[in-house]
Amino acid sequence: VSSYYDLCCIDLCEDLFTELEMRLKAPQAKPAEILKILTTVSSAYVPAGRTWTDSLTKKLGEVAEHHGGEVPLHGRLFAQWMHFAYPFECPYPHLSGATRPQTKGEWFDETGMPSSA
Repeated sequence: VSSYYDLCCIDLCEDLFTELEMRLKAPQAKPAEILKILTTVSSAYVPAGRTWTDSLTKKLGEVAEHHGGEVPLHGRLFAQWMHFAYPFECPYPHLSGATRPQTKGEWFDETGMPSSA
């Protein structure tokens, strides 16, 4: 164990957001634009060319309706949608204060169990 830092996880969702940001060049977009871009992008677990379910398409439209017709790319509702669209790549965005991250040492002190499986 290094005394300098703890390494956790690579954020696979960041690649998807980067692609959206590079192609949209705007902080918000219409749902159809987002779906069109994401359809052409492959992720670690989802190949390019996916077909969107009616449920995911409807939910993205609801996010846009909530924000005047466009989806803010860096809002919590879009982050939630991204989690449901890419559950293995994008973490669920909990409300601030709803979770309590712990270091390996804090976990061990609290539970007496090692943090690795």
